[in-house]
Amino acid sequence: MKQMVKFFLVEEWKGKYAIVGAFLYIFTAVLITFLSLPGMDPLQYSAIFWVVVIFTTLQGISKAFMQMRKGSFAFWHQLCSPQVFLGARLLTSALLMLIFTTFAFAVFSLMHGSISNGGTFLLITLTTGIGISSIFTISSSIATKTDNPGVLLPVLTFPVIMPVVLIGVKAGRKAVEQLDFSTILPELGLLLLFDILIIALGLLLIRFIWKE
Repeated sequence: MKQMVKFFLVEEWKGKYAIVGAFLYIFTAVLITFLSLPGMDPLQYSAIFWVVVIFTTLQGISKAFMQMRKGSFAFWHQLCSPQVFLGARLLTSALLMLIFTTFAFAVFSLMHGSISNGGTFLLITLTTGIGISSIFTISSSIATKTDNPGVLLPVLTFPVIMPVVLIGVKAGRKAVEQLDFSTILPELGLLLLFDILIIALGLLLIRFIWKE
């Protein structure tokens, strides 16, 4: 598993233009918000941060399977089990999402200033980001088996991603409003539960997808 994650990270770095592009998109989006809304209040900070993170980082992690040829599954089947393959892909996507989200938070804090409960807010966004990256990775594994994966991927993804995003937004709003951490625990627990269920479901389904 560890070697496969390392291999996938090296593969991502070989196509580093997409990764560098994601960092550039994040910086540009935050700069635009800084020029348009200087001195934004915490609620605006929370709302715009979610927009920037979701719509700028997904292009860096949503192509886990999309660039694979259909015959590649047969090749990987000779090397490892479907669960190990998907697990390595999920870890790779989660690591990239964590890096992008942390970078976005750092740039936001640099340009707009830090917010109260910034650590709690970052914890919520990272937990939500793991769920988002897992959903896109698993959905792309299904979409890549079709003739039009680029069309099918949004259809498969957004109905599943919305509950995760809504819970994350609600928890993030509580954090920027400086509510007690105990009030955020129910949403944080739901996010962790969603993350576990999504990953477990993906590991169960990949065996059937692999055989198609």
